[in-house]
Amino acid sequence: MSLGQQAYVELYGKEPDREIEVKYHGRITGYNATVRKTARTVTFRLSRKFEDMEPEIQVGVMQFLLNKLNKTKHHSDKIDMYHGFLKKMSDLAPVTMSDPVLEASFQRVNDIYFAGILSQPNLVWGRQSTTLLGTYTYATDTILISQVLRDDEHLLDYVMHHEMLHKKHKFNHSSSRTHSHTKEFRTDEAKFDDPRAEEKLRVFLRTRRSEAPRKVRRPVRRSIVQRLLGWA
Repeated sequence: MSLGQQAYVELYGKEPDREIEVKYHGRITGYNATVRKTARTVTFRLSRKFEDMEPEIQVGVMQFLLNKLNKTKHHSDKIDMYHGFLKKMSDLAPVTMSDPVLEASFQRVNDIYFAGILSQPNLVWGRQSTTLLGTYTYATDTILISQVLRDDEHLLDYVMHHEMLHKKHKFNHSSSRTHSHTKEFRTDEAKFDDPRAEEKLRVFLRTRRSEAPRKVRRPVRRSIVQRLLGWA
């Protein structure tokens, strides 16, 4: 019995009604995975990092994905093992990347809101994005911040504070969902010393978006046959 079949049988107590495939992909980063269902197959695509992982954890991530795929809420010990593994990864991941601007922000926020005890994660810049301002990745212990915040120290600290709270609180999970913005998270988030920070951030982003050059759509070049026949 393959790991994919095992995941299904243990979760639902019956044989699957489709062929189950498990594929490992180098393009999937970290310890992430996806699932897709067709009329004949259910295909799991797992990061190559899972190939050498314990079978129980691989089964756990597939069972978690099956619950999401089928909108079910079946519990299993292996789902708990998978999420426990993810939480531990942030404590074990090597810290090799940093940046002086981001490091200064991290230290300011750490001293003010975390009594200086939060360990420094990997700190990296993302793209010039006004939609994805920051992320915290548990598996690699990495905070990524959008380049648009590089020159605004106050808003940078505000977003840094949010991502550091993800590192502190990690996440809760059910059989089919993970919950990051818990009550405890929101309580700590409200402790940021500027109650208007979110409003200032929205204004800042609107300004940046209005200043961004608009993309010009070029007309589609039609072939000679298309022009002669009047095709659009």
